Amino acid sequence: MELTPLSQTHIDRRLQDIDRQISTALRDIRKNLQELEKASNQPGEGATSTRGGTGDKDFAATLRNAMGGNDSDG
Repeated sequence: MELTPLSQTHIDRRLQDIDRQISTALRDIRKNLQELEKASNQPGEGATSTRGGTGDKDFAATLRNAMGGNDSDG
C-alpha cells in the first residue's frame, strides 16, 4: 500500500491525537495514584487496615516504577 501525502498527513494527525489522549490519561492516572497514596497515609474516620504490613503504603510508588513513570512530562 502506497501512502499519498494526504493520507500520510491524516495518519500523522491521528497519531498525534492518540499521543495526546495517552498523555492525558497517564497524567490523570498519576494524579489519582498520588491522591490514593495520600489517602492511604492519612488515618480516616473509622478506617482500620485489615491487611497490615508496609507494602500497601508503597503501592503507588511500586506501580509508578513498574510503569516506568517519570513525572517529567506533566
